[in-house]
Formats: sequence, structure tokens, C-alpha cells
Amino acid sequence: MQAAPGDSMSPRARFAHDLTEYRKSAKMTQAALALRMRCHESLISHIETGRRAPTVDIAEEADRTFGLDGHFVALFTRIAQSPTLGWFARWVEEIEPRAVILQSWDPLLIPGILQTPDYARAIFQTGSAPDRVEERVEARIRRISIFDGACPPTFLALMDEGVLHRPIGTADILAAQLRYLLELTRHPQITVQLVPVVAGCVPGMMSAFALARLRDGSEVVSADSVLSGQVTADHDAVVQLKQRYDRIRADAQPRFDTQQAIEDAIGKWTR
Repeated sequence: MQAAPGDSMSPRARFAHDLTEYRKSAKMTQAALALRMRCHESLISHIETGRRAPTVDIAEEADRTFGLDGHFVALFTRIAQSPTLGWFARWVEEIEPRAVILQSWDPLLIPGILQTPDYARAIFQTGSAPDRVEERVEARIRRISIFDGACPPTFLALMDEGVLHRPIGTADILAAQLRYLLELTRHPQITVQLVPVVAGCVPGMMSAFALARLRDGSEVVSADSVLSGQVTADHDAVVQLKQRYDRIRADAQPRFDTQQAIEDAIGKWTR
């Protein structure tokens, strides 16, 4: 079932097609395959229909289940190298799904993993080619699926209070985004804390960054800037951003105060 010469399928479409074909050849239902691959049946359905991208763990389990020598892992690698995500592909497709702890700092926007489609679309429409906007929106919003697994990571999201008052899209779009964010603050694996404006120029005000601790104990960071970004496990970079994160969090509001600030902002944008 390898791709034939001249195959025009994208790596993601090929993954979905091949998973379906191998499953049917093995005379397995989606439920049976999910049991063998130790995941939810709905996840198999979503991957086969293209509604979700596979993770590296799913690729490895598929190869194990069907006795293949890296076929699905190779397809996953091609998906992760997609130009849609650029340098950030490694973080989204390889690091986030394997993390036990995620931490992020965002001084300007709601974190990508917590964005609604409309909010993400409003962001991408300002700087992406029109024919790429929906692809980028889909790539962004499917990241929330990491919390659907059997062992979801703990996520600590710090953001500047100004994100509640920055009119991304219309007032209705921002209000809907804030209602969704408020809902996520009650998720058992997600902690959202706002850094109040009165904290002044906190460390890291100029750029967003994220940290991840993986299952094997290793740590990786991603840092974004206007012209470039990087994903690295360099020890010095990890230590520097961990220290910066701790200093920022020292100024953050408790969870209850953060929820109240979000509720107040919702009221402002729905008047």
C-alpha cells in the first residue's frame, strides 16, 4: 500500500487512506483497531476521515499493529515537515503529543492551542495567502485534541491581561473566544493565569515562548519572534526560558481572579 509514483495524495490523506485500507484488510472494525492501538475509537474515525492529524504515537502504534517497518512513522514525518506549520511543525506534531507538562507565555494573543476557529482565522487573514488560511486554522485548532487522550498533559498557560481587550476580529469573535477560554479554565488539565497590566514590563514581554517536559524526562522549548523561531532542547536555552517563565508567573493572578477578569471582559465585549 505504498504510494505509487506520481501519487498526488498529501501525506495526511495518504495516512488516512492507508490506515483505512490496512484495517479493512485485517478485517477489523474501527473499535477493534482502537483497542489494539490503545486509543479511543473516535480518534481512529477522525484520522480516517481526515478530521484530525495523526500523532507520532498513533503512527508507531499503527506500524506495531500491522507489523510494518516504519510505514506510518515515515508518513507522519512527512506530515510534520509540512510547510503549513513551518519551523513550528516539530513542536505541534512531535513535542506536544509526547509532553507530560506544557507551559506557555503569550504577551499578545490567546495561546494557539486554546483558540477558536474564528479567532485563529482573524489572525491568519492578516498575513497569510487566502488559499492557505483555512489550512492553517485547521492545523491550529486540532492541537486541542492532545487533551482527549488517556494521559493528557498538564498545561500551564500564562498570558498578558491585554489579550482580553485586544479586538481580534469582531467583538462577537472575541467574546466567543473569551467564553471558550473561560470554559477551558475549568478543564482539570489546564491552568490559565493572567499577568495584570500593572505588573509593567515583565520578562519576555517582547515574544511568546513555550516549554515542554516529555515522558522520558527531557525538556524542549520553542521561542517565536517576528523573523524566526526555533524548537530546541539546548540546555542553556531551556534553563534561560524556565527562569524567565518563573519570573513572569510570580506576577500572575490566581485562577479565581483570572476567571473573574475573563468574565468581566466578556461582559465588555457583549454590551
